[in-house]
Amino acid sequence: MFKAAVVLALGFSLVLCACSRHETLTTDELRSQLISARSLAAETEIFLDYVRQNRATKSYAQGHIKYLAEEIERSREELQQSSPAQGEGDAVQQLRAQFNALNAELHSIRERLDDQAALATAKEHVARIREALDEANSSI
Repeated sequence: MFKAAVVLALGFSLVLCACSRHETLTTDELRSQLISARSLAAETEIFLDYVRQNRATKSYAQGHIKYLAEEIERSREELQQSSPAQGEGDAVQQLRAQFNALNAELHSIRERLDDQAALATAKEHVARIREALDEANSSI
């Protein structure tokens, strides 16, 4: 009985250690994350234009928003599991903020795909997000 408890405790400890491990995000990995985020922002801008031109069905548009939101969430989680390299904290914070802003834009337009003004405003916001990502990338 005691051996089983010890084995269970050791197994639980190993699982906790494996789950809590944070890797240091190198400058190259950070740059890659920034480029990926910029790519998602650019894709969102193109998508918003496509929707504004009434070229997308509502089902397609909602599905693509879901896809973009899932990609952003996956990237956010990956970033969350990493610690910035020394001197890269500001760039990581900027990246997190822009992921959050991009995600918020997608959620705000999800139910307003027929609202041309909302789509135009969202496109302007996404363009600013992309520009902020460019600035963050140039600062590292």
